[in-house]
Amino acid sequence: MNSIEKSIQILNYLSNTKRNVGITELSSKLSFPKSTVHRILKSLLSYSLVIQEKETSKYKLGLKILEYSNSFYNSFDFRQIAKPILKKICTETGLTTFLTAWYNGHNICIDSVTPSQKLDTHHLFVEIGKEMPFHSAASAKILLACQPSEEIKRIINEKTLLKYTPRTIVNPKKLEKHLSKIRESGFSICDEELEEGIKAISVPVKNINKEAIASITITGLSKRISGSNIKKFIKILVDSAQELSGMLGFKEKNIS
Repeated sequence: MNSIEKSIQILNYLSNTKRNVGITELSSKLSFPKSTVHRILKSLLSYSLVIQEKETSKYKLGLKILEYSNSFYNSFDFRQIAKPILKKICTETGLTTFLTAWYNGHNICIDSVTPSQKLDTHHLFVEIGKEMPFHSAASAKILLACQPSEEIKRIINEKTLLKYTPRTIVNPKKLEKHLSKIRESGFSICDEELEEGIKAISVPVKNINKEAIASITITGLSKRISGSNIKKFIKILVDSAQELSGMLGFKEKNIS
């Protein structure tokens, strides 16, 4: 194994670890001599790829990594990498599939795919560029549920809870409890809360920092999203969201 490969392994270990790491641990976990680890870290430090904490002499990823990350994310359109996944979900479910992004407390539909054979003749609420109501749309509820509790309370208190259908939750306390259950389950269902006769299921997409930055949603007539289909659809969505999240650097498990 050459120096470049060893450097990559050290950077990968630091990336997967939430705390600062010392030379002894890196040597033990990666089976590299301490002298080798020290030499590589010295080189990485000179290029700002790692930072050394003065008090403990331990290391973490440097600001140069963030610079590379920003350049990478600026080099592609999020919708472009998500499109094939949306198309796949649409094909597997036969339902309208769309992508919603979280922008400073707003949930905006940024892309959608409709099935070639439109079995749902009803005009759906979904439109690219449209904000999805956070208290009734599955795509928005899942994103709000993933936010810190202070942010959830702030948004609920600041925004008007419009009643779209008899099933729309307009009581702030009930909505908070509903969002808590969504957070625990990992998915959100809109059961005719936005449009009568229309149901939707949504799951979050997370980035490298484990932040829910978007959601993937399927929607259609309630009769087509019911019974045993719901469990099948949730699995399709979860698997797809994990794939897209992985492209954004999200990892389910980290070294503790």
